[in-house]
Amino acid sequence: MTETTEIQLKKLLQNLKQDSKNIDLINSIAIGYFENPSMLDENEDLHYFELAYKTKNTIKSAHNLSWYLYFEWGEQTRAIIIQKECVELNPKTFYPYYQLGYMLLDQKQFKEAIPYLEKANQIENQRDITHNLGYCYFQLEQFEKSRDIFSIAVTELDIENRSLFNLALAEYECKNLEKVKSIADKLIKKIEINQHSTISGYEVGLLYFLLNDFEKTTDCLIKQGIDGIDLLDWNDLSYSLYQTNKTIWSKQINKSIQERTEWIEEIKSNHEDWSEYSNQEKEERLNELRTEIQENENALKNETTKPKPEINKSLLVENCGCLMFDCKRHGNKTND
Repeated sequence: MTETTEIQLKKLLQNLKQDSKNIDLINSIAIGYFENPSMLDENEDLHYFELAYKTKNTIKSAHNLSWYLYFEWGEQTRAIIIQKECVELNPKTFYPYYQLGYMLLDQKQFKEAIPYLEKANQIENQRDITHNLGYCYFQLEQFEKSRDIFSIAVTELDIENRSLFNLALAEYECKNLEKVKSIADKLIKKIEINQHSTISGYEVGLLYFLLNDFEKTTDCLIKQGIDGIDLLDWNDLSYSLYQTNKTIWSKQINKSIQERTEWIEEIKSNHEDWSEYSNQEKEERLNELRTEIQENENALKNETTKPKPEINKSLLVENCGCLMFDCKRHGNKTND
């Protein structure tokens, strides 16, 4: 796959002078600027995405503008409105339906997202779309439906084991604890330290925590790397370590306190890492650090109680990635 080079972009701009209404050309220029930020002066990428859409509202021009507004420009509300316009044009490809479904999912409008994800999957069955359908049904607490869908998504293309992990959570909600254990036992063998080819040991540890196997949860934590996280941000892991090895647990909590104390001193002494921050930003960070120190100190003083994980927040979604028409970097379809 290749990106638009600066030389190619300049040529496209020259061509536009002779063909100013060519929306495919305008779209290529927008993508060219997006891929060459060094050539940007004043948001030319957005300008040309907007220009293509205003010149003619087509599936391609609306869809690409919507993608850019949502994922790059932070105008989610307008992006969804435009994407709905796009879908009303009855696209033939799955891109527009998947994009709208993902946007609605991302906005936690799970019920509304499902029809678009289903339509996308009917046009071109893909594991990630299936996975995200399961995600929506889980969030709607339709656990058996979610489980069945995640089962379909667990294929050789589930490289990171995200669908398999979600399947375990769905099985847990369906009270199938033996199946949760079977999946956990499979995933624990795949924990890779400081790599991203599979879900982390921290997620696998949650599965064992749900099974009340605190020893195995701690094994997952140690194997993945205990220094890679703040324990109080992972209450299931923290509780398991507390139950199995209070000495190491206390050492890690004290280490967190020491680190934050040092960070406070860095801010107060105007360390170069903070030279570009305003006084207000520094003060906000100081308050955050003081609060975190207090939370850690409270944890040392008080008996740790077993937490109740919010399982729906541990569920993993699949990013829809780049769905722009004519994005050569990702080898996308040229048009609808």
